[in-house]
Amino acid sequence: MANLVFSIKLKEEPVKITGKDGTEKIYKLKELTGDQRKQHDANFDYKIEAVGDTLKAVPGENFKVLSSAEFLALCFYDEKNVLVSFNVLGGYPYSMLDQLHKAALKLSGMDKDSLEAAKNESEGSKGSGSE
Repeated sequence: MANLVFSIKLKEEPVKITGKDGTEKIYKLKELTGDQRKQHDANFDYKIEAVGDTLKAVPGENFKVLSSAEFLALCFYDEKNVLVSFNVLGGYPYSMLDQLHKAALKLSGMDKDSLEAAKNESEGSKGSGSE
């Protein structure tokens, strides 16, 4: 079996934003760290129930889906490499936040396509006897 090879350098994407005054600034989206993912997941309150042969996540009393701005406050950095606060992000146009949110999810492997691919890969390895 080949060695697994990883890099701890976070994936990132530059983002150019034009301010109200016309000046352009370069920000960046970064892949979530393990601690940031834990912080993200702590906002979810759900339990796992068996339904037939499958498991199903059932929302609890405190279940909350993070808004785009709340999620981006974990992974959107300014020119000084400082996280942009939720309060600042809340003032940005929603259409921009929505597109940044989708890009951030993809960067961290949390978008629908990435999750589906991981699920298919996991199911494929179960059938191949490579567990």
